[in-house]
Amino acid sequence: MATHQTSHPHAAMTPTVRKLADELQPLLDTLAACMDRGDARGAAALFAEDSNLISPSGMIGTGAAGVQRVIAADMQTILKASHSHFTIDSVRPLGDMAFVDATHEISGGQAGAAGTLEVHVVLLARKQGAGWKLAEARPYLFVTPPTKH
Repeated sequence: MATHQTSHPHAAMTPTVRKLADELQPLLDTLAACMDRGDARGAAALFAEDSNLISPSGMIGTGAAGVQRVIAADMQTILKASHSHFTIDSVRPLGDMAFVDATHEISGGQAGAAGTLEVHVVLLARKQGAGWKLAEARPYLFVTPPTKH
C-alpha cells in the first residue's frame, strides 16, 4: 500500500535555510491568525518596538502604535472578513536577523472576492530571546506589464 507524503513547504531550501524558515513560519502563522480574527493589537505585538510597516496603499507605521494603526486600517478594508495564509519563499540569514521573501494569500472578503489574492511580502525579522519579531514589513502587489498594441 502506497503512503501519501506531503512535501515539506521549504523543501527546495538548503538544510540551514530550511531550519531558519521552519523557525520563522510560526511567526507568520500567528500573524495570519491575528489577521483572520481582526486582532490588530495581537498582530502588532509580533513586531519589534522599533519596527516599520509600509502597507500596499502607502500607509506608513513606525513603532508599535504606528504598526498597529496600519494593520487596523487594513483589517477594516482589504483584510476585512478574509482568510490569510503566509508561505515563506526564501530566507537569507543575516546574523541575528533574517531577510524573508514570502507570499501572503488572501481569500474571501474584499481582497479575495474574485479568488485568492497573492501579495508579495518582504520582511526583516530579528531574533529576540528564544523567538523572532518583525523589524520591517513591505507587502506589495506585482503589476502586470502593459501589453503593446
